[in-house]
Amino acid sequence: MLSTIDVIDAYLTGRDDADFTTVAGRDLESFGERVREFSTHHTPDIDQRNHPVYLGGWPSANFALLGGDMILTSLLYSGQVLVRDPIADWFSVEQYRVEHMMSARRGFHPPDEDAETRTRRTRAFLATVVPQLMRMRPLIEAGIVVPVPSEPLYFRERGRIDRLRRDIESHLAMDPVHYAARFNAEEIATEDNVRGYFPMAPGPDPAPQVRRALSHGVRYFAREFSLADNYGVTYTAPFAHERYLCQEGVSRLVGTSSRVVDAVLRSGLPVFHDLTPEVIRDVHDDDAFGEFRATLHQVYQGTPVEDPAAAAAYIRDQENALLQPLITQGERAASRGFLARLGASLSQNKFAIAAALATDVTVGTLGAATAIAVAGTFADDAIRSRRDEGPVRIWSSLVAHNQRVSDEVRGVQHMPAAPSVEATPWGIPREPGMSISVTAGQLIWDADPRLLADTDEDARAQLGVYGPCRCGSGRKYRFCCAGVR
Repeated sequence: MLSTIDVIDAYLTGRDDADFTTVAGRDLESFGERVREFSTHHTPDIDQRNHPVYLGGWPSANFALLGGDMILTSLLYSGQVLVRDPIADWFSVEQYRVEHMMSARRGFHPPDEDAETRTRRTRAFLATVVPQLMRMRPLIEAGIVVPVPSEPLYFRERGRIDRLRRDIESHLAMDPVHYAARFNAEEIATEDNVRGYFPMAPGPDPAPQVRRALSHGVRYFAREFSLADNYGVTYTAPFAHERYLCQEGVSRLVGTSSRVVDAVLRSGLPVFHDLTPEVIRDVHDDDAFGEFRATLHQVYQGTPVEDPAAAAAYIRDQENALLQPLITQGERAASRGFLARLGASLSQNKFAIAAALATDVTVGTLGAATAIAVAGTFADDAIRSRRDEGPVRIWSSLVAHNQRVSDEVRGVQHMPAAPSVEATPWGIPREPGMSISVTAGQLIWDADPRLLADTDEDARAQLGVYGPCRCGSGRKYRFCCAGVR
């Protein structure tokens, strides 16, 4: 399956550079053009028969950093996973036409940086991300993971995304301070590399500032949900805050005109340890997992959504009769079967799957776009129709687990809030003052120029254009970033 990895391979083939750490700045610019051209003309191969999903709240946005047992295990229970292409998004021009937080990834061409600084940052990003991307190559080439660019869609659909954000916020009736007491600041993703980390002015009434912070989180959710829907895949919430937005936002939007029920599997799915992209690729379509995925979809399709009590009884009966034997088969595979022979083992953890199923009240089937349009909410096609026989999954989630984002995504740095003697939720000082405090947060540093060797400024001053380039390539400026605009 074609992906940005093929662009990387084609670009580096025949070059003296084994990676991007020493590629000249003007050549990095040429590489970015190739990436943009590929992203514009490439159509991702998404197979609706595999009932693909998008893992919201960072896993799909940072799939190359996945390393936790639960999310990697969930790939076995998903036919196909839509993820964000980090290389395509870094080189996109559309990222500068939509609103982002100041702490978001800066991309290849922030307008306030000179050519050498931009190139140094891009070099650091590629030196970090490309090896991570190559680690996931087996899953990409097998079509299990499908990378797509997101920034062009965010720009193109910005009006619909903003309407979805406003509609969801209108259904979140919780007081901002109570919201902040329920969810820690670091649980709220606002960018692909930022959770929480909100600047706050001190004062006795934090509600207006918290409301603005929450709006950033809902905007991020609306973008990811819209991306998933645009490609016809089911948004899946692995963590609590995204699940709350699905339940209290999306389900209520659809539920104004359609029947919506929660289908929760009570059986815990085993979490496997020491899974690698190669192992996942090799066992993904084995009977234990392929049959589970097909059977789960059949159970969803037969759920009597019109009667919540009947739906719960049906799910319970089908789970015991059809799904539990397949779960047991997977556990045996890890303890003494093919997974054990490949080096994987059974951990002590488990998780469950939940889904919101909907059907049209009058005709018995639901195109999600129809439900939203009838509800009089955001644009008619804000959630595109995924027609099928029987109910439709509006969203799904991973539940009954205690995993955090930092357990599942590598390289996450926790930023604690500044201590305060008397503080509101999120650590905002109550006493008015002139200083700005920052809430707790989680950050991913994947374009840190400090990864590169420092420039010899004395040599640069003495040799001028024939001195070392500040972008970190080790080349002379005359043959690296000179002329890059």
